[in-house]
Amino acid sequence: MASVETTTIRVRRSTHKRLQEEAERQGKSVTEVLEAAADMLEEQWLLAGFVRSYELRGDEIRAEMKDWDEMPDPLLPDEDFSDFLPPKSTG
Repeated sequence: MASVETTTIRVRRSTHKRLQEEAERQGKSVTEVLEAAADMLEEQWLLAGFVRSYELRGDEIRAEMKDWDEMPDPLLPDEDFSDFLPPKSTG
């Protein structure tokens, strides 16, 4: 297994205990649990940004969505899509 660069961080003992308990519950290391928590925090910030954007520009976004809804549906090929497959080789 390749060596992974790490560093030490300081957390309150109560936080360390919570991380350790969660790691044991999941059968993972504390590092893995902490990395997953950091990923979830990034996702939370991203979603909060979407919410803020929608709050600020919701009318504009809804108007654009309405324009898209009013566009005609694209023409689709036959259900079997055989027109788009390369010809079968015979030999």
